[in-house]
Amino acid sequence: MARPKKENKVELMGIHEKLLINKFRPDTEIHIKVNLDACLVCKNKECTKFCPSRVFTWSEADDQLLVTYENCLECGACKSGCPYEAIEYKHPSGGYGVGQGI
Repeated sequence: MARPKKENKVELMGIHEKLLINKFRPDTEIHIKVNLDACLVCKNKECTKFCPSRVFTWSEADDQLLVTYENCLECGACKSGCPYEAIEYKHPSGGYGVGQGI
């Protein structure tokens, strides 16, 4: 007699659930630097669209880019996404940044 097949059910975790298991330890040194002069001529504010953790937001009231580097997921998208190459990114110092169970 054949044994019934066991179903392997794998529950996939969505991106929001995955982000909740990450721990962030912000570096005391800013690891993202932006040439804000380039932001003034940028029409589409691409950085506010491609960053998955919304590090970059445009303030209409202040007419400037706001950078919340503490939210960074360290994906590096900002290095290649800015059409003006105005964003300088480096990984946070050792022991800082994103980790699990820090």
